[in-house]
Amino acid sequence: MPELCFVLMPFGTKTDGNKKEIDFNKVYGSFIKKAIEQAGLTPIRADEEKGGGFIHKPMYERLLYCEFAIADLSFANANVFYELGIRHAAKPFTTISIFESNTKLPFDVAPLRAMPYSFESGEVTHCEQNIKTLSDLIQINLNAQQAQNDSPIGEMIPNYDFPVLNALQANAESFKEVIRETQDTKQKIQNLVKQWKQWDKKKEENQSSPDEKALAEQEMQKLTQQVTTIEKEAGKGLKYNYDLVYALMSAYKTMNVFAEVVRMIRPMVAQERKGDIYLHQQLALALNKTKERNEAEKVLTNIIQQYGADPETNGLLGSVYKGLMDDNVNDELLAPAYRHKSVEAYLSGFDADPRDYYPGVNALSLLYFDNPGDERFKKYFPLVYYSVQRQLEVNKNNYWVQATALELSALELNETNAINYLAAALTCNPAQWEKTTTADNLKKIYSRALLLKDKEQLKWLNTCIAKLS
Repeated sequence: MPELCFVLMPFGTKTDGNKKEIDFNKVYGSFIKKAIEQAGLTPIRADEEKGGGFIHKPMYERLLYCEFAIADLSFANANVFYELGIRHAAKPFTTISIFESNTKLPFDVAPLRAMPYSFESGEVTHCEQNIKTLSDLIQINLNAQQAQNDSPIGEMIPNYDFPVLNALQANAESFKEVIRETQDTKQKIQNLVKQWKQWDKKKEENQSSPDEKALAEQEMQKLTQQVTTIEKEAGKGLKYNYDLVYALMSAYKTMNVFAEVVRMIRPMVAQERKGDIYLHQQLALALNKTKERNEAEKVLTNIIQQYGADPETNGLLGSVYKGLMDDNVNDELLAPAYRHKSVEAYLSGFDADPRDYYPGVNALSLLYFDNPGDERFKKYFPLVYYSVQRQLEVNKNNYWVQATALELSALELNETNAINYLAAALTCNPAQWEKTTTADNLKKIYSRALLLKDKEQLKWLNTCIAKLS
């Protein structure tokens, strides 16, 4: 395995607070990762840090032990600067800074030699040339005789003694071995998930016989058990191996075994991962899927009380209340009460950041079900619509973006747009639980639309539901 290159950068789609918006996952996948690989190194990105919380031991290990590091300073992300400071204090060379050309760098880092790149219309412009330029920079700095001092500490304080990390060589080698083993295990998990999806597709095919469906189900269960075996083999060390935790959690979610997610991460958030907001959110999601809604509500309200409203947490809380509404569908008192709580949770999340369409579209669906003439529906529809259109420009291959556009089209009773977005959504190869979630939302819209149109006029909407169910 080649030497390791740690990438310090923001995650997902971020904005500079003005008009500039960057999909950093796209920047990483199309540009940074390819440049690192072209330079002969293995890229590592801190995906486990996306949930926030305090910096973890593996992050320090990456900063100190990785042979090389790339820091994307775009939008002056606080986490990136903190990590860059640690790297500059520990390594005189082998750290390259890059930034999106519209970023105004803070005074303290403005003098750094940094490579600019441009991100426009959802793409890194002149990407191939940028890949070569960054790859060449990496290779130059890997050459001890050509490398330039990239740490301002080393430049400003000539007598500064950088820590001799050779004394920690055993720890460094141990860390690298764990990384190698984890990457191999993650690849095994991805292969198992791929096989599971193939059997799932066979099971769902219309021409499949009952015996074929039973065989597919049996094989899917075997594959799920193999993922569980990988988890058990990781043992007690799993709770500290964040990369593997997230890989396992993603696999379980795709395989629609949310009880396994609950079992795996519930003890973690109670002890070692108390400060990991993302894991708490994922626990709540899984608890809601397993209909342990009261516990899910408690987890989410605790996050909101501590950190305030945000689209992700409030969106999950709205989903919990929507589940409680469905659980009490025949109760004339509780069903509308939970619907009201769900709408309030969703709208609070959307108001916290109107760029995130997820809580907004769910609020619209519930408002439409209750009363299409609701003033809040009229107020929020164009805002959510604009948010989704912005995301369609940069995330066309994202199932949830296409599915949300489908739901908005259904709310408008726009047959042509709905069919087009349905087709686009299905080409994203979604997991069955994702399709089922969308189908359930469309069913609610359909039941309300029947008061406005007859079944023949809504045949297209029923077709959309059938394709997803």
